[in-house]
Amino acid sequence: MSTWSISKKTKNKILVEAKKLDKYDVRILYLLRNLGPLRFTTLIDYSGLSRSTVSKYLKYHLSQNNIEKKIFKNISRNTQEQRYFVTELGIEKLGEDYYGKSDIIYFNELNDFISKISGLIDFYKEIGVADSIVDHIVGTISKMGDNYLLIDQNRDLYLTLFYIYHNSVLTRDFKFEIIEFCKLYNVKKIRIDFYIDKIMSDKLGFYMFTRGEDIFFFHEEDILGTITNRFIRDKLIKKMIEINLNIDKKSFDLDLNKAAEEIAENLIVMELIWEANEEIGIRGIREPFEMLIEKIFIKTALELGIPKPSLWDMALQSEKLSKAEGGIKSLINIIEGSVRYEDLNLVSISESEETILDQNLEKIQGFCPKCGKTILKKDLSNFCHRCANKFDENNLIKKVDEAIEKSMKYKKEILQMEILIECPNPNCHYNVKSGWDVCPECLTSLKESESKKVNIEKIT
Repeated sequence: MSTWSISKKTKNKILVEAKKLDKYDVRILYLLRNLGPLRFTTLIDYSGLSRSTVSKYLKYHLSQNNIEKKIFKNISRNTQEQRYFVTELGIEKLGEDYYGKSDIIYFNELNDFISKISGLIDFYKEIGVADSIVDHIVGTISKMGDNYLLIDQNRDLYLTLFYIYHNSVLTRDFKFEIIEFCKLYNVKKIRIDFYIDKIMSDKLGFYMFTRGEDIFFFHEEDILGTITNRFIRDKLIKKMIEINLNIDKKSFDLDLNKAAEEIAENLIVMELIWEANEEIGIRGIREPFEMLIEKIFIKTALELGIPKPSLWDMALQSEKLSKAEGGIKSLINIIEGSVRYEDLNLVSISESEETILDQNLEKIQGFCPKCGKTILKKDLSNFCHRCANKFDENNLIKKVDEAIEKSMKYKKEILQMEILIECPNPNCHYNVKSGWDVCPECLTSLKESESKKVNIEKIT
């Protein structure tokens, strides 16, 4: 069995060890031996060497038959690309002359790990699971690391992992409904549910979301998890840079809904998730996946140190999660430090714990009565920096549900004000926003025009 699925911990260890090797030709072979076939640009990145240096040693190794360049088939992405492979001769070059066998980190660890999960492999062979599927499941388990081995290894766990494989976003053609799965493999649904709960609770890197009664999984280190997290992190960092460079920016005002939609669109183009197509009977996963993206956004933003008040404001304006029972409260739970998988994923959260904001308002006075923005206790100005509302502290909203309603209403009003319309002056065709006071082109008063429009509508 061969696989190139490597945990982050092992990969980082390999990269650190590689850069300790003074002989650059050995460094190249070491990386190819331990990380598998690599592209030219990836070798540059991993080796820490210049483009010309990597090119020089690749040419040398090719001339010595230590490596070969051939097509690598990426099954998960359904693509083919040229990569460099280490040959048997190249592996021999990495023998005792350069360092001991104990330094072949990845293969030693992988072989040791596979020996520990031999029971799982034997079970899958007994029930006739294809080798390619066994490879995929073992590759996923290797990403979980030693924490996976802490779970009691038995038939029910193995079947649960097989069920997760069938219901992975990346294997949608193999989707298997739970009742039929249990009938075919003679296992009780309660046992599958138990081990799903165990795997999710033990934080082994899985994400889970539902679409009605359907359930889907993916892993933080598979292609979907890696790319989704990268998109989210990049967007947050870009926003942080924008705020730091713009002195007019007062807070972190990222629109969660818009950001989630943009990322989902990119993932659809990459064919990693899919939209509904009623003509050919395909049910999409875009909407629930966008909801999950918003949760990952909040968790990642918290890890990056974005202030909690800004995260509260972002959460209260989530139109998508307002549709899910307890959806916005789960976002607030994440902000307040929840690590429960029911909060971090898109699953039933009807039994979710009450938020800290509901229990007691230790850090905030309440929410702005006009726009729903969180007002900190240390803010004594009685002035909302979002909507410029002057308020009496006794009129502040105290309930999360009411703050959500106000935030949604205010957001819609702002979006309406951003819509471009033609200047009401018949001699001017400049596009203006309804929220402006005057047209910057002809100086026509827009407020006056709007007032006349309202009066005419009342008369008619």
